[in-house]
Amino acid sequence: MIVNYLKYILALLLVSIATSPVFSEVKAYLNQSSFYDDGNPITLKIETTQNKKIKPNLAPLKKDFTVLDDYSNSQSFFINGQYSFLTIWTIELQTNQKGALQIPSISIGKEKTKALVFSILDLPPEVTAETKKHVFLETSIGIEGSTTFVQQQIPYTVKLFYDSTVQTAEMVSPDINPNIKNAIVEQLGREKRYRVVKSGKRFNVVEKNFVISPEKSGILKIPATTVKGKIALSGGDSQELRQRMDETDMINNFFNDSDIDQFLRGAFNGRFFNRRSHGPSKPFTIKGEAIEVDVLPVEKSFTGSSWLPAEDLIIKDSWARRPPELKVGEPVTRVLTLEAKGLAGSQIPDLSIPKPNHMKVYPDKVQPETITDGNTVYGIQRINISYIPDASGKVTIPEIKVDWWDVKNKKQKTFVLPAWNLNVIADPTKVDETDVTSSELLQEPPPPSILEEKSKVPASSAEADDEYWTWKFIVIAILLLIFSALLYGLRNYLMKGQKNKDTSHNVTAQKDVGALRLSLLQACKSNDKQLAAKTLLKYAQAFWDDESVQNLGMIVMRLERDSDAKIIQTLEKSLYSSDSRNWNGAALSKLIESGLPQKKIIEKQNEDGLTPLYPA
Repeated sequence: MIVNYLKYILALLLVSIATSPVFSEVKAYLNQSSFYDDGNPITLKIETTQNKKIKPNLAPLKKDFTVLDDYSNSQSFFINGQYSFLTIWTIELQTNQKGALQIPSISIGKEKTKALVFSILDLPPEVTAETKKHVFLETSIGIEGSTTFVQQQIPYTVKLFYDSTVQTAEMVSPDINPNIKNAIVEQLGREKRYRVVKSGKRFNVVEKNFVISPEKSGILKIPATTVKGKIALSGGDSQELRQRMDETDMINNFFNDSDIDQFLRGAFNGRFFNRRSHGPSKPFTIKGEAIEVDVLPVEKSFTGSSWLPAEDLIIKDSWARRPPELKVGEPVTRVLTLEAKGLAGSQIPDLSIPKPNHMKVYPDKVQPETITDGNTVYGIQRINISYIPDASGKVTIPEIKVDWWDVKNKKQKTFVLPAWNLNVIADPTKVDETDVTSSELLQEPPPPSILEEKSKVPASSAEADDEYWTWKFIVIAILLLIFSALLYGLRNYLMKGQKNKDTSHNVTAQKDVGALRLSLLQACKSNDKQLAAKTLLKYAQAFWDDESVQNLGMIVMRLERDSDAKIIQTLEKSLYSSDSRNWNGAALSKLIESGLPQKKIIEKQNEDGLTPLYPA
């Protein structure tokens, strides 16, 4: 009995050993021990026999590498009666370093891989020279020397030159490069395309412009821009292809509609043209020059409360052309618009609004924004302020000062918005009791002596006077009747003419509004933001019968609801976006269908909208 029991236990142990996975093992390896500095990713593979749900810890890699992608492939099988499985993790890495590098130990579950050593080598000179015959990069910054102040705008330009042999290309540029630290990168409009001739050879050029605003002092490293792609090799088919492409418009051949859309969406971060290969080709990778900028701290001589390095700065006041009439208890609105050339809207601190005596001040939430004219950025800060006087008489609204640093002339400047000296009128609905006396309320009878003198006038003289005044009154009454008749006829004639004129004007205006409304709805339906913006401005002028509306910003200021204003602001911001398909006209279409409801109290102000300091 005992022997049978022991046999049963032994059998269970043998079965469990046979069906259990093999001993856990983890290892890492590279497909080669050295790599060329061609921008291609480094492939790291990790094999494990552990549970496939356990992922490797890639945090140690992020110190010296950028993890582009990671994915796994698992399989299970029986070997010699034993159940086992294998998972292979593939990790794509990118680095900007050269020389000997090390991939640190990676943990996966309770196991760890061994560290790996490899090297990054420069491309052979002959390969680089041959590639530059067909495609090359030029990068530059638009500042004097290599120093700038913290938060100052650094213009940065990337130009890609390529000939007809280039079949595909992908570019990574600063706006998405994670290696640019402690800086804000803004794209300036869309890329530019043109053709040039260099050393007797024709090249197509794609140019992209940025501004980089460093947030901290010290050395700012702008890494090299990288382009990867394929070049057609010399040969029969490729030679015929190049000859055929040289005889046609290169821009049309390289940039068809779908390619342009893809390029705009990628913003240089992705493929910007991809032609079908007609023959053998070879891969290429080129890099521009890495640039280092010495970022200086805030200038010690600057005495302002907030550091504002800009090319120019102004403040526009909506009262400048039409000062308000102040009445006790009645609110008036003032719109201040600060424009700074060379700064983003987020870099401008809030304006300090002084409070006048005998007035309540209610500033609204600041509305910062950033726009570009294609050459530089403009930071805009717009604030609505409500003033409510609580006493009549003279009142002084203090001046507003903003200290800023002129980056061109390298000196401090101060913009001063002058003070206002205004008169507050008392509320006419309130009666001041001290202004009315009892003698004005009670009419006393004339003195008795005057009554006595009138009673002593002879009767005959009194009758003659009565007859004279009677005839005089009749003549005057007849003349007044004739004059009134003439005025009445003239008034009817003028009113009839004005009515016909107004009717004609209203009919024409209604036709214009209706036509513009249909055009605007059609632009919204097709998501054409450029056409929608132009048509919306004309529609608002006609709908409100106010030609002083000169830009989308003024439409925003007049809308009653904040939600409606955000719809217009979204359209306005999309006009400067690099993405040509990032605007949907459905929201604007609904707003037009419901009308353009204005605020109850509207002050027509030509200067509420933005006029750039330096228009393009």
